[in-house]
Amino acid sequence: MNDLGPSDARRVVCISGGTSGIGAGLVAAFLEAGDRVFTCGRNPDKVARLGADWPEPIEQGQLTILTGDVTDARFRAELVDGIRAAAGRLDVLVNNAGVILAAGDLEESVDAWRATLETNLIAPFSLVQSCLGLLELGRSPAVVNLSSACARHPFASCTSTSYSVSKAGLEMLTQRLALGLGPRGIRVNAVAPGVVASAMWGEHVELMQETIEQRHVLGREAVTPADVAAAVLFLVSPRARLVTGATLAVDAGYALG
Repeated sequence: MNDLGPSDARRVVCISGGTSGIGAGLVAAFLEAGDRVFTCGRNPDKVARLGADWPEPIEQGQLTILTGDVTDARFRAELVDGIRAAAGRLDVLVNNAGVILAAGDLEESVDAWRATLETNLIAPFSLVQSCLGLLELGRSPAVVNLSSACARHPFASCTSTSYSVSKAGLEMLTQRLALGLGPRGIRVNAVAPGVVASAMWGEHVELMQETIEQRHVLGREAVTPADVAAAVLFLVSPRARLVTGATLAVDAGYALG
């Protein structure tokens, strides 16, 4: 049942991969802005932890969390059907889900390449495609794709070729979708963070800190999920009403040289 009336001022927001790291920061930012948030993640434990962090918004119907993989067409259909039934439209889509599965140049396996491209590039395209009807019903609809400083140049500090290429492709996808969806009133932009202190680094905390010291021109400080969320909130706001096809770097100067 649609729980948003025609006069409801809340934005309807869908965030893929919202259960940890940047994604959890995005969920927090949109909830604190008063928006209606739908998110998802593959890991049931992370889904449960996010739910435990936000019991009141879940109880009040402000936050919906699904367990599933955005590379799965059936799950994408389930996600979109749930948004349609509960809200009837979509104002903001944030393609945040991403993976780094391998490191190296030709050392990376073809299977790792395929899996990386499926999550980092094909799933964002597929989610926009699946959500298009709901976005067309949205209020000032906007899409934001989460790229990376590693999309900008073959930096030695970006150790995964498949990841860098997938994010470079995502930035071109951002421009192509901006061009194609602009006449429908849908803006499409990207945010490219530098080194974000998140679980994606796993046990490689020392490497993370070394990369920050090498590449972050503004100092030895990691980009935070809140920094990224602030950029996303700007891009989906009326202040960015004429911004489309752009990639906003939130990288402390990582990509400058």
